Amino acid sequence: MKIRARLLPPERVGWNIATSPTGKLVVGMTEKGEICRIGFLHRNVVSKILAGWRKKWPQTEFYQRQKSAINIQNLANVPVLLIGTPFQCAVWKALAKIPFGQTRAYGDIMGPCKARAVGAACGANPVPYLIPCHRVVAAKGLGGFSGGLEVKKTLLKTENSLIF
Repeated sequence: MKIRARLLPPERVGWNIATSPTGKLVVGMTEKGEICRIGFLHRNVVSKILAGWRKKWPQTEFYQRQKSAINIQNLANVPVLLIGTPFQCAVWKALAKIPFGQTRAYGDIMGPCKARAVGAACGANPVPYLIPCHRVVAAKGLGGFSGGLEVKKTLLKTENSLIF
């Protein structure tokens, strides 16, 4: 996966719907074809997801793409644009390196002293389906997940992860 990071959000983001093993996703892409936002539709309606995106990126214009729904199998081949602080982007890039089917504790990502900050970065992950924050678990339990714990459990089960 090709990942690019920066501080400022794009001027325009086109969105569409993709179907995943955990349900429907709202996927936002830049004019350059980079995925920059993903929202889990099962917990919300599109308007609520877009309202959250607009709140975080008030200068960005969000519009519905005219193409048909996005094919989830192609998402892994699409470049990703991460918008966040340098620390958040470093965490997200580290998460992208966690192998499929494996998990890590929050304290394993950037060191035990930064476990809470890693958890906050996981919660702010703009593309949670692609940057696998679901593979990060608490030292004693699952921890949280922006898409909900049931989605986290489903993703981990799909990947046959061992939860420690």
